[in-house]
Amino acid sequence: MPRRILHALTGAALAAAPAASDYLFASGSPPGALVDGAFVPLPALPGVAGALTPRQTETLARGLLGRDARLLADLRIRGSCDAAYAHPAGVRFRANAYRAGDSLGLVLRRLPDAPPPLASLGLPPVFTRMATLAEGLVLVVGATGSGKSTTLSALATAILADRPVHVVTLEDPVESLFPPGRGVVSQRELGTDFPSFADGIRAALRQAPHVILVGEARDRETVDAALGAAETGHLVLATLHTADCAGAVERLLAFFGPSEERLARQRLAGSLRFVAAQRLLPRVGGGRAVSVEVLAATLRTRERILAGKDGSEGFSDILEQGEPYGMVTFDASTAALFAAGTITEETAISRASDRAALARALDTVKAGRGQPVSSITGLTLDLPPPEEDGPGAAGPARGGRP
Repeated sequence: MPRRILHALTGAALAAAPAASDYLFASGSPPGALVDGAFVPLPALPGVAGALTPRQTETLARGLLGRDARLLADLRIRGSCDAAYAHPAGVRFRANAYRAGDSLGLVLRRLPDAPPPLASLGLPPVFTRMATLAEGLVLVVGATGSGKSTTLSALATAILADRPVHVVTLEDPVESLFPPGRGVVSQRELGTDFPSFADGIRAALRQAPHVILVGEARDRETVDAALGAAETGHLVLATLHTADCAGAVERLLAFFGPSEERLARQRLAGSLRFVAAQRLLPRVGGGRAVSVEVLAATLRTRERILAGKDGSEGFSDILEQGEPYGMVTFDASTAALFAAGTITEETAISRASDRAALARALDTVKAGRGQPVSSITGLTLDLPPPEEDGPGAAGPARGGRP
């Protein structure tokens, strides 16, 4: 019965908001959806009058989890759990059931039927270079919902289409289903096919892989195993939850203790190939566009990783001067989106890393279009009133001729 109720409510939500990326069912609130990143309440759904009750959300969670002992244990111990869910209509979701006080909540993220082509994502050309790498570590980072998994799956698809390789994916849960292309792909799911990402990576090394895709580098053991795989001649693609490229490097190193830091810096400097950070911005006319920051592993980058806080140069300087190596800053990417008419000036400024620098870049774009570069108009010079001639007029200024 709970499963049928979940199917019915999800089907109604799909019909009400077919363009949504996520569907939210929280106790005490009406069902809702995220459309272009914004919350939208859904119209009345079958059996739901207004806000969802704790009993209703618990029924939905039971419909998702069933009697799966692992998922139930995760929910009890950790307060949340991730699961794959397929609606009878053929739509697949990554689901998260979570505890909130005395009730349960459920979020369903819609998954694409197949990974998108890399060229369709509007990413800089340097991403094509990432797909040609034979070994090393590539990180795609960003906040939750910034499109990291989409980019990673597009990279893997491009690799499979171009080269006869074996790609092993370690996911939680399995999201996009990859076509084999010229190679072969083994998609494995956390909890069902392997117990942890670290164990999955170590096992993958015995499965003759060329490429290992890691759904998330979330702990020290996973990072250590990923670095080990990259050091032994494999290409490792992984995601990480952090805001930008500099934060990704520091976050990885923070997994290791002070006694391990020097060795960890040496390993990362030797293995890292690219870090790509992403943000999704509202697109003019609807939808979202991706703004990116890309850090390439040049000699200067490796020296900065090795030097740590003792180094005189920051990652921002390396990024700003790294265009010849394919590096991109967030502000340059955002300015390019504005120049193409993809986003508004207000959107660009609201997501600036350096507001003053981005404002100057946007002014350059507007000047090229013949638009005013300042919103301040109508200024006049405040002059004194002219003197009147004739009787009663003021005499000459002091020091002037009589």
